[in-house]
Amino acid sequence: MKKYIYWLVFLSVSVTTSLLVSQSFRVSQIPNGGVNSCANCHVSSFGGGPRNSFGQIVEQSFLNSQGNVMWGPQLANLDSDGDGFSNGVELQNPTGNWSGGPVGDPSKVTNPGDPFSKPNPTSIAKEIIPGQYKVLNNYPNPFNPSTTIVFEIPKSEHVSLQIFNINGELIKTLSQENLEAGRYEKNWNGKDEYGNQVVSGVYIYRLKAGNFEKSNRMILLK
Repeated sequence: MKKYIYWLVFLSVSVTTSLLVSQSFRVSQIPNGGVNSCANCHVSSFGGGPRNSFGQIVEQSFLNSQGNVMWGPQLANLDSDGDGFSNGVELQNPTGNWSGGPVGDPSKVTNPGDPFSKPNPTSIAKEIIPGQYKVLNNYPNPFNPSTTIVFEIPKSEHVSLQIFNINGELIKTLSQENLEAGRYEKNWNGKDEYGNQVVSGVYIYRLKAGNFEKSNRMILLK
């Protein structure tokens, strides 16, 4: 009986150690990752366990085939925890152009997966105002059942964001409103204007803001 208990304890310690190691190498794969360590991606700061909102997005869309974090402009531009500040702003690399080494001011780093940890707005206001119109790739893509569309506008505009099927037929209007300059995320749940779930296939989302217009494709798979 004792031998059996010892074996269970050994197995538990081995699994825990493996989990901690498997998570810890990713700390150095995001800007200033060492400031919040494993808490960047996990609810617990001890490594492993449930992932927070930033960790979930990284796991779903920003790990390569070797399990390494793919940091770049797309991940930097997202606001994982919905606190109004992009992941890049919170990690002191707003543009997402970091490729290793020190960057920004570590003392101003906040947690991209914790909505209660956010920068002082007065210290970064100039950084988060976009310099140009931009429509990022939706994530995840392909998707089921929902996806998020991210765009930026450099000045106050009337903005229209609509979903069309491959035949050019309007499926859903996600936004038809006046917006201030900034970065926005709009979620589409795969339903049309009448609340009906649409079929699998290729769909097109089109952003119009002033004289700017851009369309991207996305794929719904069931």
